[in-house]
Amino acid sequence: AALDNHIGVVGVAPEAQLYAAKVLDHTGSGYLSDVADAIRWCASNEPGMHVQVINMSLGSSTGATLLQNAVDYAASQGVVMVAAAGNDYGGPVSYPAHYSDVIAVSAVNSGLNLASFSNYGPEIDFAGPGVSVYSTYYGSSYATLSGTSMAAPHVAGVAALRVASGSLGMVGMDIGLPPNQQGDGLIDALATVQNQ
Repeated sequence: AALDNHIGVVGVAPEAQLYAAKVLDHTGSGYLSDVADAIRWCASNEPGMHVQVINMSLGSSTGATLLQNAVDYAASQGVVMVAAAGNDYGGPVSYPAHYSDVIAVSAVNSGLNLASFSNYGPEIDFAGPGVSVYSTYYGSSYATLSGTSMAAPHVAGVAALRVASGSLGMVGMDIGLPPNQQGDGLIDALATVQNQ
């Protein structure tokens, strides 16, 4: 959602309104209970807040009933959830991306090949750019980063465009990878918005 202000980079959905739900500490560690609480908070639509898309650039090798319940609750509220597949060099799709109500995102490089670090499996819904992505960074700076945590926000941004445009659904472009690596393909913002 980086603004189109001619500085740095522009986001996939530059007019989206952001809410932050911090669940990890400064080392990138946290508890599934905190992730579950954040999902519930986002889906609760407290006064003055209307979350329609949740991006989760995080993951765990295991799930938990409280996390599944939070995902189920958010889905029942119509919230679109997007999560990174994980960076375990081909390991299984991490949680919460593993859940069927969450859009699981793998990472591809500029050659449209699966990133060497990207997890994959039958849960993958879309692929997104995730290698050497130039983006906003803390401290009001910019950095080039890699990971499925970079790919997931691309898909979440397109999900925001889908909601705003009234599109019938998200569309991916087949890039020739097996379905367990690309799902419905590389996320396609224009085709999604035009899917009327």
